[in-house]
Amino acid sequence: MSQDIRSAESGLPGLDRPRNVFLTGVGGHGVLAVSRVIAEAALASGFDVRRSEVHGMSQRGGSVVSQVRYGARVHSPLIARGTADVLVALELLEALRHLQTLRASGVLLANEQRITPAPIGGLTVDYPADPRGICEGRVSRSVFLPALDMARELGDEKAANMVMLGAYSVLAPEIPERTWRETIAAAFRPRFRALNVSAFECGREATARSTGQEATR
Repeated sequence: MSQDIRSAESGLPGLDRPRNVFLTGVGGHGVLAVSRVIAEAALASGFDVRRSEVHGMSQRGGSVVSQVRYGARVHSPLIARGTADVLVALELLEALRHLQTLRASGVLLANEQRITPAPIGGLTVDYPADPRGICEGRVSRSVFLPALDMARELGDEKAANMVMLGAYSVLAPEIPERTWRETIAAAFRPRFRALNVSAFECGREATARSTGQEATR
């Protein structure tokens, strides 16, 4: 499924070409929620936005993929192989599966959580012994976060996706930090807002420390 999300002609300074963000995880991880917030935050920042999503067997723990592209003008929601600027993976095996989407200078943002795939046709799928090591050997830049543990410390492991959104925000200075917060607040019911904003902040601050960048509040 794809969405055609147009922006106004804002004239805002930004990117010299569209930003390509590839997101992946398994059903229940909140991949689509993250991609929606990225799309809405980019739209609110004056960018032209395109977004697509593939649910697959998401309700049974299958792979879920979403692609978000934004910039001055974007004509397609699809990201060609080897052209993603950022791969956001909410599970390590899914990170491995989609490494080929990254461009040579791209960045992998991965949740360290491991989920053993469900048997297919009675056959089990072996989980690599060192998926993080394999990923680090194949990409030029990577950040790994214990997003699930970070979310649990905040009181709800479901907020791990917002931890990863916070990680992405550090790599997207073209979207103001205030816009991220406002978009997250609008995406959740009042009783869940504080939790998800806190998770976003944790991911943002941890990634800023890891990359040597500054996370403003």
